[in-house]
Order: sequence, then C-alpha cells, then structure tokens
Amino acid sequence: MPNPTLPPTKLQIRAYDCKLTAQKVKRALLKLVESSPAFNESWINGEFDIGSRIGGLGQFGDIIVRHRTVLRGKHELTIEHRAGDELLAKEIEAAYGKDLTPKAPRMIKGKKRPHGMAYFFETIRGASLIKNHVIITDAVIEEAHDLNFDDYREARSKLEFLGMVPRLGALHSNLDIRVQRAYKEANQLYACPKVCLYQGKKIALPHRMEAISVKHDYILTLHFAKLPGFKILVGWVEERQF
Repeated sequence: MPNPTLPPTKLQIRAYDCKLTAQKVKRALLKLVESSPAFNESWINGEFDIGSRIGGLGQFGDIIVRHRTVLRGKHELTIEHRAGDELLAKEIEAAYGKDLTPKAPRMIKGKKRPHGMAYFFETIRGASLIKNHVIITDAVIEEAHDLNFDDYREARSKLEFLGMVPRLGALHSNLDIRVQRAYKEANQLYACPKVCLYQGKKIALPHRMEAISVKHDYILTLHFAKLPGFKILVGWVEERQF
C-alpha cells in the first residue's frame, strides 16, 4: 500500500541493478501496460528503448522508467513515480522478477535528493525564499523529468530573482546594470505564450526568464505569469542546447 504519511503527489524513485537490455525492458513494459488491468486507463510514450513515460487518467503523475548501461553487460533501471502510484510502480517491478536487484538510488553529493530537475523543482518550491513569492506548478515538475540542464545553483538564483521582480518596480533603475537587464528580461512580453492550468483556470504565461548553465551546454527557459498579490506563477519549463 502507498505510504499514508506521504502526500500522494510526492516524487519517489526506485533503483535497481538490471540483467536485461534496454530492448527487453521496453518490450516487457509495453506488454505490461497493454495487458495488466492495473494499467487499463494508462498509456505509454517514449520513442527509444532507454526511456519510457507512462501516463494515466487515474494516476497522480507520470511514471518514468529509465534504462542505463553502466558498464558493458551491466545495467541499471530506475522507476520514478508519485507516492500515490506506488502500487503501479510495484507492478512494474514485479514484471521483471529476478532480473532486478533493488539498490539505493544515486543522490546529489551533499544533498538528500536524487539527480534531476524534477526533484530540484519539487524541493525548491517548498523553500522559504521561494514558496512565499513563486508558485511552481506540477506541470513544471512533470516536464522537468526530461531536462538535461543541471546547474541547480543558477536555476535557484533565477527563481529567487523572479520572486523579487513584482516588488522592484522603479527601484530597479538604481541597481546594478545586471539587475536592470534581468528585470527588463523578466518584464518582456512574448506573443503566443505557453498556457498552464492553475486552480482550474487556464493561465497564459507571457513572460520568460532564462538560466544559462555554468558549463554552457544548456539554456533553461522558465515561462511565467504575474499574479495578484505580488506572486509569480511558473507554469512551464523547457531547454535548448547552448
């Protein structure tokens, strides 16, 4: 049974040593989703064998299954899911039987969270400097599963700045030139904005803020809207190569 002490939308990750190739993992996963009653209202996406995303009408979020070859002939499998979908995750685990050996997931050095922007966004939206001023939607967390960007410090810096934007107003012109540029970027309006669902309403996200990785490999774009009460709503995220 799902852990009753965890919110049903809390991100969870399961890691395993895996004896199967990516192709065999994908084949078994397709068969499971097509035949198991537990996945009657679910579907599977993912063009490549190394990664699959299972969505479903009755799920609390998408389930991400990733296969990784660590060394020649040695593989690793991870299942990422919401706490409320634990039974589905266990069903996937059972489908591979003895070909999986559970192990501890990889964590960021010095942190208590796994690698990946999805876990970053989930953690940061509860931080005191962020949560009082910036709202990060579940859609951002779901999309972040596919991001390669990993400069967490730069992403946090941009989110903290966004939290200040509604309060800066005319004051920005008296601040550092870098702050003035960032303020201008945050207030620019873009045509054909992304749209997100928030509190049952469709909200246009006409503003953008970019974060450039210190490695200069990826650029993260935060799509956001300004809400009443000096709030910022980040409703979509995407990346492109530098």
